[in-house]
Amino acid sequence: MAIPIDRISLEANSDRFPMALELIAAITLAFGVAGLVLLARKLSGGRIPKIALPASIACALIAFAVWGDYSWASRTEGALPERLTVIDELPQSNLWRPWTYVVPVTERIVAVDRGGAMRNEALPGTVLVDLVFMERRAATRQLPMLVDCQGNRSAIVSDPAALSPESVADLDWAPLPADSRLAPAVCTA
Repeated sequence: MAIPIDRISLEANSDRFPMALELIAAITLAFGVAGLVLLARKLSGGRIPKIALPASIACALIAFAVWGDYSWASRTEGALPERLTVIDELPQSNLWRPWTYVVPVTERIVAVDRGGAMRNEALPGTVLVDLVFMERRAATRQLPMLVDCQGNRSAIVSDPAALSPESVADLDWAPLPADSRLAPAVCTA
């Protein structure tokens, strides 16, 4: 998809509350697994080796981290209001998570706010929408975009209130690819 997402910066979120909840959940998981392993050792009469405790905790924490990474996109999409339609998911692979080279993890989602779509009689065939950029562990950003439904192109709008037939010609238009889900999401509504 040719949405120019590289034109905006997705800065780190100053709100660390979701990360704090993840940390609390990981610590709780570690204590829970430790309790289960200690109970299993006691019930087995010590036949389970001592190394099982840190190994079990490590495996549980890695599994929790992997689950969190791979389920973030579906959990986020499921929590979106109906007015938002996901038009792109951006998978990512990282060296510090080698399994993501086999199955990339979705770290960024792009949605369009169909509920806030605006049409202007002076600009027929165009729809002004907000694109919503969501990234795991980063602030959500919105970007106003004008979609030309007849010309199958889009442009970022810096000042939506100043849009006029004259200013539309000066926008930096980008053609929408054939597989773009942006135009079908906003032009058919």
